[in-house]
Amino acid sequence: MSRVVCQVARCFARAKTRGSVVLAIASILGCEPPPITDSGVIGVFGGVGLGPGQFSYPRAITAETSGSVFVVDKNGRVQRFSPDGVFESYWRMPETEHGKPVGLKVHPDGRVFVADTHYNRVMIFDRDGKLLGSFGSEGFGDGQFQLPTDVAFDAQGFIYVSEYYANDRITKWSPDLRFVAAFGETEIEGRRLSRPTGLVVDTEQTLWVADACNHRLVRFSLDGKVLNTFGRFGQEPGEMRYPYDISVSPDNTLLVCEYEGNRLQWFSKDGRSLRIWGHAGRAPGELFAPWGASYGPQGRVYVVDSLNSRVQVIRP
Repeated sequence: MSRVVCQVARCFARAKTRGSVVLAIASILGCEPPPITDSGVIGVFGGVGLGPGQFSYPRAITAETSGSVFVVDKNGRVQRFSPDGVFESYWRMPETEHGKPVGLKVHPDGRVFVADTHYNRVMIFDRDGKLLGSFGSEGFGDGQFQLPTDVAFDAQGFIYVSEYYANDRITKWSPDLRFVAAFGETEIEGRRLSRPTGLVVDTEQTLWVADACNHRLVRFSLDGKVLNTFGRFGQEPGEMRYPYDISVSPDNTLLVCEYEGNRLQWFSKDGRSLRIWGHAGRAPGELFAPWGASYGPQGRVYVVDSLNSRVQVIRP
């Protein structure tokens, strides 16, 4: 990309600093837009409403590494956006009377798995919202759920689901959606899991759990053995306030989204705090009760800024 064309993008971006316009124009021209704020925000999209591209309390987000961004809100809609925040399509969950989903992930094969929390199941859609299947039912036994919150996948295609309320555990499912095992049901360093809300499998094929109400991360082997934990309640580096989501960065560090901390925090796998971004507020670069964050194309981070009804895009 020539310096002249990128300079055009920069000039245009300085003139248009709200919404998805900055990202879209820069993408067309082939270079990254300059940040909107000193903290590295390169785009903001969404807003309060029920129309396309608007949100009613968004509370889960997932991004494909080279494709779309999916957001589910408290209106029971799953919306799909381009990497640049341009609305593409949406669908509604089949049932919403009892409650709305709080988690979703895109499978490597493109299927969208939604933790249909208050219906105690995981539903599977194609990227356009066609229902492909579901698994789980309400209960306390094998193959049953109490308020599932998130989904993750390992390299062999096994599926992991977190749940809270009465179960507070992780269940493992085969690629053909059969129950395999449950773990995390006993005390871990003196405390049981308490509202595990975020899951991710790292490049070493270990499972990380955001143990929200214990304000910590727990690392499991894929057969359920506890490998290590770190974190405690607080606002200092290395401390957490309700970690609701976790993602793995391209350099294999951990990105944690803190709901009550109103920030993102990066950790090494041995628990060292590497960087903190964000604080409470309404302006770009500030957060109000964020539920989730996900790495997407070109190393961008997409943050679902829930009570601001928007998604912020940052370039760490």
